[in-house]
Amino acid sequence: MTDFFRRPLGWCLAAGAVVSLGFALRVAYHDRGYGHPDETITVEIVKYMRRSGDWDTNWAKADLDPSFRYDQYNFSSHLYANFFFYRLVKLLPGTAGWRSELEGFWVYRFFSVALASLAVGQVLRLGQRAGGRAAALGAGVLAATSLLLVQDAHYVRPEAFLTVLTLWAVALGWPDGRLRPGRVLGAGFLIGLLVACKVSMLLLAWLPLVPLVVAWRGGETNWRVLAALPLALGAGFAAGAPGAVAHPDVFLRGVQHLVTQYAGAHPPHSHVHGGPVAGMMARYFVATLGWPAVACFAVGLGGLLWRRRWAEMALLAGPVAVFAVFFATQTVFFERNLSPVLPLFFVVAALGALTIGAACAARVRLPGVGAGVAVLMFGWLLIRPLQLTGPLLWVEFSGRGAQRHDAFELALRARHPSAEWMETSLLNDGPLEQLAADFRAGRGPFLLRVTDFSDEWNARHLPLLAARFLARPLAEYPGTFPDLPVCTLQTYHSAHDRYFLVTGQRREAD
Repeated sequence: MTDFFRRPLGWCLAAGAVVSLGFALRVAYHDRGYGHPDETITVEIVKYMRRSGDWDTNWAKADLDPSFRYDQYNFSSHLYANFFFYRLVKLLPGTAGWRSELEGFWVYRFFSVALASLAVGQVLRLGQRAGGRAAALGAGVLAATSLLLVQDAHYVRPEAFLTVLTLWAVALGWPDGRLRPGRVLGAGFLIGLLVACKVSMLLLAWLPLVPLVVAWRGGETNWRVLAALPLALGAGFAAGAPGAVAHPDVFLRGVQHLVTQYAGAHPPHSHVHGGPVAGMMARYFVATLGWPAVACFAVGLGGLLWRRRWAEMALLAGPVAVFAVFFATQTVFFERNLSPVLPLFFVVAALGALTIGAACAARVRLPGVGAGVAVLMFGWLLIRPLQLTGPLLWVEFSGRGAQRHDAFELALRARHPSAEWMETSLLNDGPLEQLAADFRAGRGPFLLRVTDFSDEWNARHLPLLAARFLARPLAEYPGTFPDLPVCTLQTYHSAHDRYFLVTGQRREAD
C-alpha cells in the first residue's frame, strides 16, 4: 500500500480522492434554505455594484437592513471576489436562471464551496512540503472533514476566502533554499488583500518576513525586498478596498464601529462578567476537534522544535498561536475567527501523528508498525469531526432538523391549545419583565419556549423564571449538538429549546 502512494498515479488518485471528499462535504445541501444573518451583505452590495456601475463596497450604499446600512468597508476584497466570480459565471452559457435566482445568492454560495474545496488542496500541498505524502493525506483528510471548515463553506461569508489567501501566503513564504523576491512580495500583496477583507488579518503581517529572516541567517540580505514589502501590502489593500483608500475617514469610522460593537458583552457569545473568552474558545475547540488532535498538535510542534525547523514552525504554528492568543483575550468569541489558521493546525497535528508512529516503530522494530500506528492515529483523530460534521450536513443543512423540531413543537402546542404561545431567549431580564407585564395586563397562561444556547446568560436567568413565575417544565428539545458549548452551531442552527407552561406570577414577585 505504501508503494502505491509513492507512485505518481497512486499519489494523484489519493490526493484527488481527498479533495473530492472535501468538495462533496462542502457542496452537500449548500442549496437548501438554511440561513445566516450576514449573507444578505454580499447579496445586496454586489447587486448594487452590478446595477449601478459604482464599484464602491461601502455598505451604506446598498439596500441593507438598517443594522448593516452604515459606513463600512468590512469584507471589501471578498465582495470584489464575489463580484468578479459572478461576472465569470455570466460568461458561461446556460447559467442565466442560476444567476438570476435570489439576485445571485446561489452563485455566491457556490463560490464559498469552491474556495473551501480549493483550501483542501492547499492543505495537501503544505502537508507534503512539511512532512511528505503521508502528512499531506492525513492533514488533507482532517481539513476535508473539519466541522468548522465545512460549516464555513455553506455560508456567503468571507471565511473560505480568507482561508485560501492565508494558505497561499504561507505557501509563498515557504523556504526552498534561496530567497525568491517575487514570492515574498506576492505574500505581502496577499496579506494586503486579507486586511482589505478583515482588519484583524493584520495579525499575519509578519508572515512575509519569515523567508527574509531565513535568507538573512544564511548570509543573504535583500534590503530592496524588505523596503518594497510595505508597498506590496499596501498595493494588496488598495486592490481589495479602493474605496477605503479613497475615503480613509469612512474606513476608520467603520473600523471604530466594529471595535465598539465587539468591545463589550455580546450575548450569548461572551461571558456575563465580560472577561476574556479564552475558556469559551478552549472548550469549543476541544469539543469539536477532540483531545487527540490537540495532543498530536503538541507532539508535532515539539517535533519541529526538536529538529530546529524554525521557519516551518513559524509558518505553520506561528499563525495558530498568534490567532489563539489574540482572540482568547477578546470579550466576544466567534469560532469562525480562527478558521483561516485551522488548516495549519491540521498540518502540524498530522506531523504529530506521524511522529508518534515513528516513535512506536523505533521501539518495536517490526515492519509496518510505524505506518500502522499512524493510520490508527489518523482514524482516532477523525472520530470526533465525523460525529459532528455528519449531523451538521444530514440533519441541519438538509432541513431535516428543522422538520423534526417543527413536528415536535406542533405536537406540544396541540396538547395545550388554550395557552398563548410565546418564544424567547433569556439573554437578559427583558423577557421576564415583559412576561410579568403581560400577566398584569390580564393575559396568559403561556406556553413558553426558551431557546438556550448552552450559554452563561440563559444559565443565569433560567432559575429566575422558576423563582418569579408559576412555570411548569413540559418538555425539552436538546437539538442536534447538545454536548457542544455556545457557538454559532447553537445560535444559527440547533439550540436547546425548553418548554414551560407559565400560569401566573408567584406572590414573592409582586
